[in-house]
Amino acid sequence: MAEAGVLRAAFAGQGPAEIVFVAQQCLESGAWDQALALCEAFEATNDPALLLCRAVATFVAGERQAALELVGRVRREQPAHLSALAVEAQMLARLGNRAGALGSLQSLLDRYPDYPGAQALLCSLVMPGPHYRAVLTELHARLKPKTYLEIGVESGATLALAQTAQIAVGVDPADVPVKHALPKSARLFREESDQFFRDHTRESVFGAHPVDLVFIDGMHRFENALSDFLHAERWASSASTIVFHDCVPLVARTAARERQSNFWVGDTWKVVLALAQYRPDLRIRTLLCAPSGLVVVRRLDPRASVLSERFLEIVSRFADLEWSHAPDALPPEFSPLPNDAGGLSDALR
Repeated sequence: MAEAGVLRAAFAGQGPAEIVFVAQQCLESGAWDQALALCEAFEATNDPALLLCRAVATFVAGERQAALELVGRVRREQPAHLSALAVEAQMLARLGNRAGALGSLQSLLDRYPDYPGAQALLCSLVMPGPHYRAVLTELHARLKPKTYLEIGVESGATLALAQTAQIAVGVDPADVPVKHALPKSARLFREESDQFFRDHTRESVFGAHPVDLVFIDGMHRFENALSDFLHAERWASSASTIVFHDCVPLVARTAARERQSNFWVGDTWKVVLALAQYRPDLRIRTLLCAPSGLVVVRRLDPRASVLSERFLEIVSRFADLEWSHAPDALPPEFSPLPNDAGGLSDALR
């Protein structure tokens, strides 16, 4: 390893940005000892980025408390320093300090919801366990639906899971190339869901069979999700299941009605609150799976009419509601469940 004097001579005339760049390359290649030596050789510069590189190298070297103290130096000078918040959250998470990591992530994501890796780390803390597609795979295996309806198909990743369905239908107006092998029974309707339900009857699409399983993953707007539900319920039976995606935002800005970030769930979460209030007969459970949960609705009633009769009232009532909940404190109406086999069993009761 080069001595401090040799390193300073090698980087003579170079600014902190060059030193940080090389230190980061050392870290990425696993040469944490070289990164540490480089950062220590230029510690007099007191550059925040260099301090954070040194903190990461120190943490990898096993000196956890010293690493956190280095991050703390940056935070004391610049409390809202984005990279310092990110590094602090990662360190605290690795040390098992969940509350501390959540606090740092919340501060970071409130300012920059698309900070690289931050949403993924937050999900791992709040919604550990299998990805939602893996949960959907298990749900299909348990329910073995003979009829399946999916609203919002995109590339076909979830429609491809309907392997037991004798009739599988996907509805999506966007003519996105299907990249996954769909079941032979699959049929695509390239139209908006409201148009689909206006133009077709259940019998014309599914014959005499009610829809056993519905997956709603369309427009990220409350009124669209609510409309999709009330139409789909009419095509279902009391034993059917309807599942919503994108109803569990972890950061307020990702839950806004208008898109403000790359990762965005929109205001579809309002449908859970509306159903809990206007349809207390339904059984609503939320599986906490990354990246934005799955809401499972059971005990359906195809004859129910309150949602259609009071649709405009419901939409107006929830229009201005904003998400104001901490990542690990969902409203009670969500009835959250752990993302494991027991949670899924509970959701399907």
